[in-house]
Amino acid sequence: MYNEKLQLFFKEKGLKQYEIGEILGYSPTMIGRYLKGSDKINADFIIKMVKAFPDIDLQYIFSEEETTNSTQEPKPFYGLNEMNIEKELEIIGKKVENVREYLAMKKNNT
Repeated sequence: MYNEKLQLFFKEKGLKQYEIGEILGYSPTMIGRYLKGSDKINADFIIKMVKAFPDIDLQYIFSEEETTNSTQEPKPFYGLNEMNIEKELEIIGKKVENVREYLAMKKNNT
């Protein structure tokens, strides 16, 4: 499961929950929930993680594949390459920002 692979990735980096939280802007409690799998990670978390840790292999993290290396060379996946993934993450980031703007506007109108 992806949470176990994330645990391994951060362990390989020598990072504790509170350090991961400081880097990504999340509380240690929230990081713990993500790493234990009790909460699902969201697009905002993934975007921040990729920006802070460009060597992370998202394909490996979210695949069913069982290995012990979370920073392996990414393998081609349905024709995606690094540029396409970055573009997809940018699109996701814009969508997240649009939702935030909508919620802020809705909050201000109530």
